[in-house]
Parts: sequence; structure tokens; C-alpha cells
Amino acid sequence: DPNGGGAASRIALRAMRDAGLKETPKLWVTALTQIVAGGDAELVSLAIGTLRSLPAPKENVAELSAALVKIGRQSVSPVNVRVEALAAMPGGLPSVDADVFAFLLANVGPETPVAVRSAAAEVLAKAKLNHEQLGALADTLKLAGPLEVDRLLAAFEQTTDEALGLQLLAALKGSPVLAALRVDSLRQRIVKYSPRVQEQAQEIYSLINADVAKQRERLEEMLKTFPAGDVRRGQVVFMSAKAACASCHAIGYLGGKVGPDLTRIGGIRNERDLLESIAFPSASFVRSYESVTVVTHEGKVVNGILRKDSDDEVVLAINATEEARIARDQIEEMRLGTVSVMPSGLDQQLTREQLADLVAFLRAAK
Repeated sequence: DPNGGGAASRIALRAMRDAGLKETPKLWVTALTQIVAGGDAELVSLAIGTLRSLPAPKENVAELSAALVKIGRQSVSPVNVRVEALAAMPGGLPSVDADVFAFLLANVGPETPVAVRSAAAEVLAKAKLNHEQLGALADTLKLAGPLEVDRLLAAFEQTTDEALGLQLLAALKGSPVLAALRVDSLRQRIVKYSPRVQEQAQEIYSLINADVAKQRERLEEMLKTFPAGDVRRGQVVFMSAKAACASCHAIGYLGGKVGPDLTRIGGIRNERDLLESIAFPSASFVRSYESVTVVTHEGKVVNGILRKDSDDEVVLAINATEEARIARDQIEEMRLGTVSVMPSGLDQQLTREQLADLVAFLRAAK
């Protein structure tokens, strides 16, 4: 009952969210639209979360889209609800007005809670942006964290403007989390740009590869000058939006389930191992959490942790908040990946003291 607003409605929404359907029923779209437009804050938030977990509806989407955009534009609504509403838009935003665009840009920075900035990056990646907005987004990449920078690149697939392509590369060159990017992913994003952009991109590819080649040397240097960490401060870093560790990893009953459980990590990993896994996560993989790369017939490359491998579809966990469902008949190639889903660049984003505190906290987890 979309107008019920009680325990029954909450139970029904959670059941819909966890149903795992391949197609969203038309009646569900109608009911969810009524809830989103209904105004009950708790149910609206739950309905939006349900929509994000379901396949994009194909029918009755106009009224639903209008209700979601209305919430996204309401400055009185909580930031997380506004961003999640825009992220639930079927097919993405067909246009983005100045106020909404500014709101989204303000919420992709590393200090924003991980769920919010991840959803904001998703909205921007799927939205139809104009030339000026793409230019502003390119400049913002200098400030984006390692969790968001790769996703935001998807927005630049909608243009082949040479000036924008060069602006994008210049921004990436100045990004402190350049190591979080994958060469194959960046190449895919700019494949339709001019030869001049392709030529300039070679320098970026070299920088990414050179950074990977110097990882061992940098690790040894970091260990030599590593300060003593504080366990309590390290717990704060672990739970912070800046590090976003808890969005993917659990310790005890708290945290996400995308990456390995770290409850007893200190009993099996020493300081060097922990520092390497934080700074250079692609250097080694934990069994059952190896990344998988899927290439579709259209040339799309998706990297994630395998969550489902059935006769009809493959499901990959891309990050803490997003899964990719790929139909089996769309897959051209599927192979073990060489790049971790966990982003590189945290050693650049955290101070040396914060990094030491985080390692101390993990070492104490036994």
C-alpha cells in the first residue's frame, strides 16, 4: 500500500529492494512513484534506495522522473536524499540546471561522506551535460578522490570536443590520485577524440605506468620514515569520509561487505603488508576478492568483484554502492583483472600521520 506509511510499507519496500529481479514490474514503478511523491520522509528515502537497487524501469518513467527531480531540487531536503533521488533517475538526467549542477559538484569532494559523493559522481557520469558544465567538471577532477575520479570520466564520453579533451588530460595530470586510474579505462573514455588528444594521452598513460613501476621504491621509503601511529586516531581515520574504509570493509559488526573483513587483520598482516595494501592495493589480492574484468561486444570494459556468475548474467560489485549487471549474451571476454577495485592514491590523500594511525588501528585488530 503506497499510502500506508507504516511497518507493512517498509517491509514491502525492503522485499522489493532485495528481490533481485531482472526487470522492474510496471505496478512497482507506479507504487514507488506514489511513495516518492507522497512526502513521508522515511518512506521516501527507503523507496529511493529500492529504486536504485532495481533494474531501470522501462515504463511509466515520466511521472517517476518528475518526482525524483523535484526532490533533488529541494534545498530543504537532506543532502543524501537529494543526491540519491537524482541518482535513481531512469536513464540519468536529460539536462542539469545550474543550481543542481553546483550542488552535485559540491558533493564529489573527498570530505563528503562516501555514499553521497559516490552517488553524486554517478549522477554526473550519466547526466547530459553542456559544454560549460563538462569544462567545470574537468577542473573538478583535480579535487576528486580516488573513489570517484574514474567514474566521473564517463561523462566525457558524450563529447569529442578537442579543447575539452585537452582540458580533461591537463586536469588528470595535476590530480594527486592519478594512480587510481587504469590505462585501459581512460583509453576507453577518450577513444573517439582527435589524434591530438590521443597523442597527449600517451603522457598520462606513461605517468600512470611509471607510478606503478615505482611503487616498491616508494613503499621502502615510506617505511623508513613511518611515524608511530595511534590506534584511537586510526579508528577515526578508518570510519572517516576521507579514507572511506568502512564503506567497503567490516570490522566487527560495522562496515561494508565489498572488500575483505578486517576484524582480525592484525593477526595475519604485518605493518609492511598493511601499508602496501592501503597505498598500492593492486600489488596483491585477497583470495575470493580478486577483481574480474568484463569486456562487452560494444567495447565497454567493467572491472569489479564477482558477485554472481550464472548462465544468463554476471554481476560485479564495482564499489561500495554500485553493482553492474551484464547479460551473458553481451559479454565478449571475461578475465581476471590486474587492478584492484580498491582505489590507489590513499597514501596521497591521507597525511603521513593519518596513514600511520590507520595502520596502527589495523595492526591492533586481532
